Amino acid sequence: MDAKRGVLDRLKKNSISSTDIAGQFWCELQMELGYIHGREFTEAMKSGKKVHKELQDEVATTISIEPQGYADFLYKEAYENYLSLKSLNEKGIGREIKVYGSINGFKISGKIDELRKVGGKVVIVETKTKSLNAKLGSTKNAREISETTMRTHKVQIMLYRRLLDDIKNGNYTYQNFYNAYGIAKMKLSDKFLSQLDLLGIDKGIRGFNTIYGMVYEQIAKLPQISDTLELSYVDRQTGEKFATVSVEYNKDDFDKILFDAMGYWTGERPARPVVTEESWKCNFCRFYGKECKVWWKG
Repeated sequence: MDAKRGVLDRLKKNSISSTDIAGQFWCELQMELGYIHGREFTEAMKSGKKVHKELQDEVATTISIEPQGYADFLYKEAYENYLSLKSLNEKGIGREIKVYGSINGFKISGKIDELRKVGGKVVIVETKTKSLNAKLGSTKNAREISETTMRTHKVQIMLYRRLLDDIKNGNYTYQNFYNAYGIAKMKLSDKFLSQLDLLGIDKGIRGFNTIYGMVYEQIAKLPQISDTLELSYVDRQTGEKFATVSVEYNKDDFDKILFDAMGYWTGERPARPVVTEESWKCNFCRFYGKECKVWWKG
């Protein structure tokens, strides 16, 4: 067995998501236990998803179509990426853009919340939702974002910068994606094709090579990607934006962050719990005192 498959097989995963890597910088052990014991879709996550859907609908980059299998899902995703990138070129803004890449031989994926043209460059924006009625850790003001919380968000948005840059510069091409995800064996379902007919989607772009080629070509033609990234914080109840934080991307510094994170996925070290100074996080963890007893006092 490939040594790199060890952790992925144990967690029943085929690839690593941007939220996995970001989650490592909140609590790596919590991220791992979520896959082992089942991930929980909370009310907060449900509210956050609703906000993201409303933002995406503002720029009309979704299509009402139901995938019947993974091949259908990948095509729908690619077509919506195409619409988002078209919106970016025409309106200066595109949302919910899925990106794929490779780090240390692992398949990596993530969904960029927003790309925006500003001053001749493309700015990456990550939107995070928060309840202004809730308080977490040492944060006294609900509108204040703690550095501990922001750390995970910074890692996530910097990863998007890395993945998008790899595609734009040709370090990760459609051929890499094609080989990694076994596109050659995939076929769209008849029911899905019927839905494409009803939507009037041109038959000339119904092949994976065509639609993904269009997506990767558009990314390659994007203006320079800004090193100044933007974190946008929105109240999950009202949709009100209450904070904006700029994040400066430095490739060398981020490579060190990734090197540390990938040590877990390569099996070089076990999952790390939170440090003692951040053990307050355990009070918000459903594994605390059960599957995880690292800081449990009982």
